[in-house]
Amino acid sequence: MLIVGGDLARYLQRVIASALLAFAAFAAQPASECDLSSPDRAWLDRSMKAWNYASRRISGIGRVRRIQAIIFDDRCVVTSDTAMNGGPNRWSGHLHRGTIALPGGQELKPQVISFAQSEASISHFVMSTPSIWRAASKTGKGTTLENLMTAVIMHEATHVAQMPTYGKRIGAIADRYHLPEEWSDDSIQEQFGKNAGFASSVERESKLFLAASEAKSRAEAVRLVRSARQLMKARYARWFSGKNAYHAQAEPVWLTLEGSGQWMAYRGLVDPKGGHVPAADVRPGFINDKWWSQREGFAAFMALERLTGTAWKAQAFHLGRKDVLQMLDEAVR
Repeated sequence: MLIVGGDLARYLQRVIASALLAFAAFAAQPASECDLSSPDRAWLDRSMKAWNYASRRISGIGRVRRIQAIIFDDRCVVTSDTAMNGGPNRWSGHLHRGTIALPGGQELKPQVISFAQSEASISHFVMSTPSIWRAASKTGKGTTLENLMTAVIMHEATHVAQMPTYGKRIGAIADRYHLPEEWSDDSIQEQFGKNAGFASSVERESKLFLAASEAKSRAEAVRLVRSARQLMKARYARWFSGKNAYHAQAEPVWLTLEGSGQWMAYRGLVDPKGGHVPAADVRPGFINDKWWSQREGFAAFMALERLTGTAWKAQAFHLGRKDVLQMLDEAVR
């Protein structure tokens, strides 16, 4: 670059101004004792970008207010109050010395984990890094481990947005029936998993929903969804009675939470501006998930998308007045 005369002064002014801005940005960063490894940090930065894109462009969730991200590896925990709600991708870190202290008094050892929770008026997203998962022999199930873990983030972060709606309904059911703290979306499977008739019905229902999502005509999709719903109603009538009657209230909500989270993760992975992963690579991992609530919930939302396009998103991600089964019943009525 050749600089002469007054251009030199203007050039120096720009250099000084840029340096001052850079210094101010650096000074604004919280002091950190430590940071994640370069590969883990690269995954985290990509994941935050993917989540913020998906929340705006895919689900329509938009910004989730007051969410703190807590991410850790085998030595360091980093936190951000802004990275997951559309703000700056800014983190502070400290050494955890083998124990990760969470809001509310909980403590974790470094392990494979990912969950969302609400404490007072702030929601938290907690997850370990790819280095932790890889050390535990976890794989990407059709894609890279990092892609899979980004999908997990999109799933769990979706739940944060749903805590005031479906999360509140689940809490009310737990309180009404005095359910134990460990009660979760997997509790039905844990209770009925060895019941051949129950398990067979769940399997057939899921396959019918998936077939509906791929149906060439709307009439065929409607027929398949109606068949799946008939099986579900028969299953509820047979096994969700007496002391188990509360499952008939809870399962539709669990299917809505887990299914919409899986739909969000899948759409984020295959979106050309998201993960840009071939659907054929990752779809088997979703439709063959070992957990009933995630597998059948995903299938139900794929069928709902086939029937209604994107009209259901306002309910699933904002209003929360109808569960996925109610939305399906309306779509085929």
